[in-house]
Amino acid sequence: MLACSLLSACAPSLNWRDVAPEDADGLKALFPCKPQSYQRAVKWPGLATDVTMHVLSCQADERTWSLSYTALPDVALIGPALQQWVEVMRGNLASAARMAASAEPVVSHDQGAVAVPHMTPMQQAHAWRFQAQRADGLGRPMAMDVQTWHFSHGMKVFQASVSGSADQAQGQSSEDVAQAFFQGFHFPG
Repeated sequence: MLACSLLSACAPSLNWRDVAPEDADGLKALFPCKPQSYQRAVKWPGLATDVTMHVLSCQADERTWSLSYTALPDVALIGPALQQWVEVMRGNLASAARMAASAEPVVSHDQGAVAVPHMTPMQQAHAWRFQAQRADGLGRPMAMDVQTWHFSHGMKVFQASVSGSADQAQGQSSEDVAQAFFQGFHFPG
């Protein structure tokens, strides 16, 4: 918490708070703004019925901070689901680039394994960074930076993300704030 307090002093637009997402296996999160929560039914690869996707999201410091998660009915789906989420993110960013009439490809970088305290260890639990284009408020292409963590606990899969303009994402303090968000996730011991 001390590190987040220091970060808040450097970024007055951030108002850090502890969040306990509903139906998330006791997950605790640290958000830099008050997230709105909603649910929706989504199709999931390999399943005949929809799953309920939970989403918490807010905007601060010109970025969007979010956590998405869902429960899957079969343990064999957990590992593939973490990888599928990477592909879904890549596909969504490619669609946004097409809408911005950008010819730039989506660039993705596997940032390595993640460790959320007391998560279910999975080989596919990784951090990713994506660079892509999307339309700004005037329809012009804008360079985007998206950082994600994919992890699981029990039968649930999670995606935490920070997204914003590539210009906003540059700089050590911006990286520190994003890492404070990702490091703020933990499950009860």
